[in-house]
Amino acid sequence: MFIKSIEITNFRNLNSVSAELSPAINIFYGNNGSGKTNVLEAIFVLCLGRSHRAATEAVMVNRDSEYYHIEGEVQLDGSPQQLAVAYQRGGRKQVSLDRVPIKLSELYENLCAVSAGPEDSDIIAGSPSVRRTFVDIYLSQFSRTYLSDLTNYYKVLSQKNAALKSEIDPDPFNQLLVEYGASIMVARAKFLASLAALTVDYYRKISGGCAIGIEYRPSVAVEPGSAVEEVRRRFTEKLASRGEQEQILKASVVGPHRDEVYFEINELPARTHGSQGEWRTAAISLKLAVYHLLKKERGTEPILLLDEIFAELDQQRAQALIEAFEGFGQVCLTTALDPPDSLRQGSRSFRIEDGAIVGSD
Repeated sequence: MFIKSIEITNFRNLNSVSAELSPAINIFYGNNGSGKTNVLEAIFVLCLGRSHRAATEAVMVNRDSEYYHIEGEVQLDGSPQQLAVAYQRGGRKQVSLDRVPIKLSELYENLCAVSAGPEDSDIIAGSPSVRRTFVDIYLSQFSRTYLSDLTNYYKVLSQKNAALKSEIDPDPFNQLLVEYGASIMVARAKFLASLAALTVDYYRKISGGCAIGIEYRPSVAVEPGSAVEEVRRRFTEKLASRGEQEQILKASVVGPHRDEVYFEINELPARTHGSQGEWRTAAISLKLAVYHLLKKERGTEPILLLDEIFAELDQQRAQALIEAFEGFGQVCLTTALDPPDSLRQGSRSFRIEDGAIVGSD
């Protein structure tokens, strides 16, 4: 799977950008603020219908326009198909494949993409919600069932919280929260256990031998091999024990929306003891591990989007990272500097200025 060409209209500062992409490495370079990061974001939106930066639709529309439109020719299952994602202010997002409207969730079935950038340091050092979002974006690409459970869980959670605020009995919602929530936590436990092993290996290679640890800390006790039925029982018991607290706080305090993922570097808490370079290395290692899990599970090579990944990495780690690219499919990356010679070989380069491609080779 790869994107053969892309046309971007009225997306952030990109008024009208089109590019014929290489199935291997594509480098977008230019000054900070030129729009190269927006190109990667547009590619991610084309693949999954949402921003990897958690931006709202209105924010992504060019400030002088009322809509954005992203269209690309995508090689899927050996044949080219036309994919498009569009949004108009005040309206709904529209997605089509070969000019036929499809549901947003169907993008997750047809395409997969992994994005890494400066904001990913927040996965290690930011709030728990950032880590949950990371897990949800990529686990949803493994399983449509997970995506469905997640969507349903948050709908029910919203209804329960509304009942709590209105001092209405929230118990009728708990059964559904348990049903969807237990499946979510079991899937997260399995996913993070698989992810941890690969991340450890990548981090060791890029950092030159340092160690990283990942631990899933769910709201309800769950292990990678836990049966859904057992997790449902534990979830039900914990909801019952926290019922009075929820009534006082007028908010649901138990469930996957309160899960945490803990990281440590060299046996110290990464969030409080890690450096910027260590956070970046950890986040990149995490995303490369996700890539290979997706490749194994989906049987296709995801599109890999790398935004300013060399920032805050020393020369040794940067070179180790370049060497790690071997074995990947289509890669799109940005850099504020001229691309290294070791990356230029067999790649296409695009120079970005003021939201436009002004040169390519």
